[in-house]
Amino acid sequence: MHKFTALEKMSAAKRGLTIAIAAADDLSIMQAVKKATDQQMASFILYGDSDRLKQFMQEEQLRKESVSCVHAETADRAADMAIESWKAGEADMLMKGIVSTDVLAGKLLKDKTMLKSGHILSQLAIFDVPSYHKLLFLTDAGINIAPSLEVKKKILANAVNVYTQMLHQEPKVAALAATEKVNPAMSATTDAALLRVMQERGQLAACELDGPIALDSALSAQSAAIKKLDSSVAGDVDILLVPDIESGNMLYKSFTYTAGAVSASLLVGTKTPVILTSRADNSTSKYYAICFAIAAASVA
Repeated sequence: MHKFTALEKMSAAKRGLTIAIAAADDLSIMQAVKKATDQQMASFILYGDSDRLKQFMQEEQLRKESVSCVHAETADRAADMAIESWKAGEADMLMKGIVSTDVLAGKLLKDKTMLKSGHILSQLAIFDVPSYHKLLFLTDAGINIAPSLEVKKKILANAVNVYTQMLHQEPKVAALAATEKVNPAMSATTDAALLRVMQERGQLAACELDGPIALDSALSAQSAAIKKLDSSVAGDVDILLVPDIESGNMLYKSFTYTAGAVSASLLVGTKTPVILTSRADNSTSKYYAICFAIAAASVA
């Protein structure tokens, strides 16, 4: 069974949300919206070029009772309007359309009113990798470029909060590096080792963490056994914590383009998760990103 069906089931229990989409005038976004409204997951406020939005609505036969359109002259203006509707409570969640991630994230970081107190903005992805036995989370492949140890703690807290909100259990986390040995010349290994000590002393969000640990050991118990690595995380990891944006970005794209993974992505650290899509994502990934956000949302 497709692992992402679990996301659909989780999101089905949280119906009734309204999602504002910044620059929604894109066919694959509208196809994702169509599938979500057919499943009665949410209603949508679409910001963008009204002529294109209405054309796509007709082509996809979207129900007007589930979707409303608001004209915006530019993608930048659409982002401003969508954020304002989210801030005002007209929408419960925000979704990125064809506005760039840099622009949307920049607006959120400049304002900060929709960030959780004490949190940072980070990216969290989820994957159905065919060769792996469960859903796999990855952070941060899109926002924080070269995070310090303190920033990594906050990135980890964001990911753990979402995971526990969705699955109601503590995740197994791999603080990734190129090796399992601590090497002062490799900051990824020293940061990972410090994170493990902090976890053991209760200084991190509740999780089971091992690090430094290489990707092969995190994903394969056999690899860990060959290396004589004693780790309950090895081969059963839930969250991959990457050391920097380059490694995260390459790992994200290698899962997608060489491992045949289906992915979905969020911006987290905000009061409700922000649905993050790429222009290269197909409608299926964008639909699952909607499911991911709804599943991760805390609904009173």
